[in-house]
Amino acid sequence: MSIVNTTCNQGVFEIALNRPDRLNALNAELLSELGEAINKAKRDPSIRSILLYGEGKAFCAGGDLKDFGMDDTNPIEVKEFLQRGHEALIGLYNMEKPVVVAVHGPAVGAGSNLAFACDIIIADETASFAEIFANVGALPDMGGLYLLPQKIGMHKAAELVFTGKTIDANTALEFGLINQVVAEGQAGKEAKKLARLLARGPTKALGLAKRIMHQAPYSSLESVLEMEAMGQAIIFQTQDFKEGRQAFIEKRKPVFKGE
Repeated sequence: MSIVNTTCNQGVFEIALNRPDRLNALNAELLSELGEAINKAKRDPSIRSILLYGEGKAFCAGGDLKDFGMDDTNPIEVKEFLQRGHEALIGLYNMEKPVVVAVHGPAVGAGSNLAFACDIIIADETASFAEIFANVGALPDMGGLYLLPQKIGMHKAAELVFTGKTIDANTALEFGLINQVVAEGQAGKEAKKLARLLARGPTKALGLAKRIMHQAPYSSLESVLEMEAMGQAIIFQTQDFKEGRQAFIEKRKPVFKGE
């Protein structure tokens, strides 16, 4: 049985973590299947947005401390295991298509960082987030030491990393870690609705905007303006821009095709 399930409908590629008996904890097999799913989403032009979620009672309980699926006494295997996770995380982060994640229950450790690598995070009232690594004598991985300071600044990031404390969905929203909190059981529904909306958008323009936004915090204003100008010169040649401009002139709703 697959432990990462995928479906595609209306341009939305759904990726479901499917180890509910282990709260979708990450092991070598799951990370390999997740990486394969993400690569498929990246390559297929008919896929125009991605929706990530977890089956069962949790989004993802982090790394499977009981059984990583590799020899964790072998430094080479540990590094290769993490690199497998990095391929999946970088694939989501650099995906030039919108990535929406629905979170319910625990999203802790590597599971929280997997969610933070996505573009838009919708959580229900049961969701919780924690950089629990310090509680087991480890340091954050799966991009936590990059993503957290970027999202909430060094001081708040240090607090979460050093204490390993758990925060609820409303606190995560207050910190600016997530986009929206919805009623229990509604995260998947709301995230799917948004993913379908984004799948009808100008995919190439959204993807390029995402790429530039990722570079902007580490660039000068002049550099970002140059990236915007070069990007716009490319986007003006797309069918979606031509459709959008014509629809504006004709005072109708545009029909984008991701081309």
